[in-house]
Amino acid sequence: IRKAELARVRRNREKGLEFEERMFFRKSRHLVLFLTLNYKPKYREDVTLKTIQRHRDKFLDYMMADAHPLLGEINGLIWKLEEGKMSGGLHLHFLIFYSGKRRGDVMIARMVGEYWVDIITRGWGAYRNSNADKDRLEYRWGVGIGQVNRNLDPKRESLQLFIENYMAKSNQVPSERTKDDKLFGTRDFDR
Repeated sequence: IRKAELARVRRNREKGLEFEERMFFRKSRHLVLFLTLNYKPKYREDVTLKTIQRHRDKFLDYMMADAHPLLGEINGLIWKLEEGKMSGGLHLHFLIFYSGKRRGDVMIARMVGEYWVDIITRGWGAYRNSNADKDRLEYRWGVGIGQVNRNLDPKRESLQLFIENYMAKSNQVPSERTKDDKLFGTRDFDR
């Protein structure tokens, strides 16, 4: 890994972990959702970096504006834009800090994914709901999604490992990328 990549990974880790700390400082419990947002195979060749950036920004704007009651309970999120041949081309990872007053993380993550498909991408989109497949995460970092509490929660430790080792990784950089393209970010809705 080059020095620039190592520096980017370090910055992403710091930013992601500081954001996670801020979320749990503000609220003692979150329903943590993890979705991979991508596109149906028949549309993937037509999706450019600009397309996915436009969809990402539209989704974030809709969340900020509480465009739907579902989105109004999102306290914040960490996002990562990637491109991978095995993972279906350009895609986004959304690690969402949802209202801790809610239950049913699998259903809520599905509803957020369907919102991406139906409203944001107007049918082009697809998604993977990792909350419905938590066992897949267990062997790497432990399960840091679902209901996570601030204090003495092994899930929170797993969440931090996930942010450090998955969300902040440096591979799968989009081929069209310019140096000004943001590939990692956080959004605090201050709710």
